[in-house]
Amino acid sequence: MKKKLGLFVSIMLFIGFIAGCSQKTNYATDGPFVLFTYSPAGPDDFRNMYSHNYALYENGKLVLYTEPGNKLKIGDDAPVLETQVPKDDVAKVKQLIEQNKFWKLKKDVSTESQDGVFLYLTINLTDESKTVGGLNPSEPKFIEITDFISSLVTKEERKSWNEEIKDHIYELNPE
Repeated sequence: MKKKLGLFVSIMLFIGFIAGCSQKTNYATDGPFVLFTYSPAGPDDFRNMYSHNYALYENGKLVLYTEPGNKLKIGDDAPVLETQVPKDDVAKVKQLIEQNKFWKLKKDVSTESQDGVFLYLTINLTDESKTVGGLNPSEPKFIEITDFISSLVTKEERKSWNEEIKDHIYELNPE
């Protein structure tokens, strides 16, 4: 009797272990599977408070764009940076998501502050999504993922896009 109970418990533990270790791999294919948003916070000219949205797709397409804000007008012809990310980098993003246990992170990883940056990371699967972020997050696992995603755009590309988007914003939002 004890052997049967021991075997049953062992099988249940093994099944639990397998279920707990299974990775969420059904990333969205009908839109970006990663959306990382960087938005400045704190007192500043509203024209400088635009978001940097990085949308990464399964096929390696990466789009950097901004959206209208509280007072901020953004036109339909706003500059957008579109680039192609190598398959290895797309795989690395997925690896970082799993390695850093994104699905177990708290949704709010803010630290107390009145200014700084808001960072949000949304991961889209075929059947669910999760967003983690907040003001000046200090969660190392979260930061490792977001730092890698932002590094997929070169400094030169980001600088060029920033100059173009600022010109666009100042043209549509005169004082």
